[in-house]
Amino acid sequence: MKIDFRIQHIDPIGQGVSKEEAAVTFIKKTLPGEEVSAEVFSKKKGVQFAVLKDVKTPSADRKAADCVHYSQCNGCDYQHTNYDKELEFKKNALKRHMFKFPEIPITVHGAKRRLGYRNRLQLHYDKKKRLLGLLDYKQDILPVPACLIVDPSVAYELRAIYAENNWMRLVEKEPMKGHLELYSKDNNLGGHNVKVSVNRPYANGGFTQVNAEMNERLRFWIQKKAEEIIPPKAVVYDLFGGNGNLTVKFRNPTLVVDKYRTTPQPSGHQKFFSLDLYDKGAIKSLINLKASGYPRPDWLIIDPPRSGLKNLNEFLNEFKPDGFIFIACEATSFTRDTLGILNNYELKSVEIFDLFPSTQHFETIGIFTRRANSV
Repeated sequence: MKIDFRIQHIDPIGQGVSKEEAAVTFIKKTLPGEEVSAEVFSKKKGVQFAVLKDVKTPSADRKAADCVHYSQCNGCDYQHTNYDKELEFKKNALKRHMFKFPEIPITVHGAKRRLGYRNRLQLHYDKKKRLLGLLDYKQDILPVPACLIVDPSVAYELRAIYAENNWMRLVEKEPMKGHLELYSKDNNLGGHNVKVSVNRPYANGGFTQVNAEMNERLRFWIQKKAEEIIPPKAVVYDLFGGNGNLTVKFRNPTLVVDKYRTTPQPSGHQKFFSLDLYDKGAIKSLINLKASGYPRPDWLIIDPPRSGLKNLNEFLNEFKPDGFIFIACEATSFTRDTLGILNNYELKSVEIFDLFPSTQHFETIGIFTRRANSV
């Protein structure tokens, strides 16, 4: 049943919010001030979620989506408005997350291209229903052969596996339900070395940022900041550093720490150490590195997965670095993890790097320096 709603504002994850009914209603792909009709599909404890059906009074900021799948697909969130407005919503979202922090300007680094950037895509399949695609709001599989968010090489492979249901051959000996992942091994625009994995862990071919162009901008920015604020001989620990992506051009001696299947060989200023940083004994393992000739860190670069680093304070209390750069792909974990350390560390700057245009997601980067009177 369709119900009429008026949208008051956009929440931090890109949903329109209406408070005119008995319950607060969240409706994706709407804009402030719009009058819409929507169908409620989920209710819980005074909150309900609805799917947009019609826009009766559109916002002046509304535009037609470029992608034919957009109205049903959950993969993108902002194609119904222009990119400047999307960045404004993302900046406001981070401000709301940081309402307990001292007020500090947020600098936004937008992407040059809003579409055609993603070098990795995971799709769900159901052999019985002969469906392959992304999940819609009901968690049903929506075919997306013309997805516009993926880069040209992945888009080419995507069309190929949809053609004549070629994907069915890939899963012939697999379970009835599962997932495929298409990923570009080149991690740069213009590459065509696209692989397909079946029912393997996410980023099975090795983790890379999904937006190569913005990743390069982020890496360059962090390198320049490091040259400004980190003394040349200071030791850096790059935690959750993967292949050393963010510190590859640093001038400082750097220990890259992450959990590896095969630990990379030392390269220039970078050495690598395999460790599960979520393990209870992780800090002790890092302390014990001193016996192996590794100096303690003067600075930390911290780039955790979406779940963040809940015990960040334990790392800081043990190593007492002069400062750290925290990179988070989830604003909620950024604020949760860093709010409690502000007595000892001052937040000097906050940046948004939009590695995920057209979606609700973005990277948050904070630079923190140790206070002179900290314990």
